[in-house]
Amino acid sequence: MEADVLCHDLSSFDEQYPATLIPLTFESHGDQLIGRILVAQGAGPHPTILLLHGFPGNEQSGDLAHIFRRAGWNVMSFHYRGAWGSEGAFSYTHSFEDVPAALRMLKTEQMQEQCRVDPEQIVLIGHSMGGFAALFTAATDPSIRAVASLAGFHLGRFAQELRQDPLLVESTASDWDSSLAALRGTTGAQLVQEVLDHAEQWTLNHYMDRLAQCSIFLIGGSRDTVAPLHVHHTPLIAALEQYSASHPSPTNATLPQIGARTPAISSTILPADHAFSDARVALAQHLLTWLEKVKHADGSK
Repeated sequence: MEADVLCHDLSSFDEQYPATLIPLTFESHGDQLIGRILVAQGAGPHPTILLLHGFPGNEQSGDLAHIFRRAGWNVMSFHYRGAWGSEGAFSYTHSFEDVPAALRMLKTEQMQEQCRVDPEQIVLIGHSMGGFAALFTAATDPSIRAVASLAGFHLGRFAQELRQDPLLVESTASDWDSSLAALRGTTGAQLVQEVLDHAEQWTLNHYMDRLAQCSIFLIGGSRDTVAPLHVHHTPLIAALEQYSASHPSPTNATLPQIGARTPAISSTILPADHAFSDARVALAQHLLTWLEKVKHADGSK
């Protein structure tokens, strides 16, 4: 990785294998989804990030995608069913089903040949709902060995908050209704009910045995009022650390040494809001450092 990828273009150009952007469409449960992949310069194969946006997707982290590409990573992003022009109806369930469909797309021979994807080195990074989707996918897909959640929104934990406060149910439905301009096929009330109906399934604490086998990086914002730390960040970190401490695994020895106490778990809090609006450079730097450790732990040069 070049030292200045945060703010400088690459110093050389590979005419045979240039960096490029390729638009994508792929199918998930009968609907066509819209996406793109930023392909890193060089012959590859390249480690690849699947970058997941949140609900409704106003922050799509394009700045991070370009930085990661300059650091040698391919970056794929896409829109869930019913979001931002993708076919179908939006729901949280559909979104979590769409992530495995995107992973299958990334691992095809076509993507390996055309985009120089290394199917053995795919990392999930998600923001807000996308952070939860990344963790939930890692909890059910053993091929995922590294995942970063940025201001992740823990839907199962939020369901507990909703059950305890009828006024929160009403205000959340109203807030989510106001965020549907780029989405179709749902309402705020339907989404709230979906969270309540899946409270147990979407509680990440039930998947500690699998998550403990991953390299996990959680980043929160100290001024986040959408996914406040005391609900969505701190309890999850505590649960992960407690499980890892009480269930030592030989697998952890192969994971990046991130953090002195728990090699597979890392976290940090930035002085920022939910979108990390005034901490984008710091956010990128933290992620680059973690990605380098993940890449080298997998045996890459």
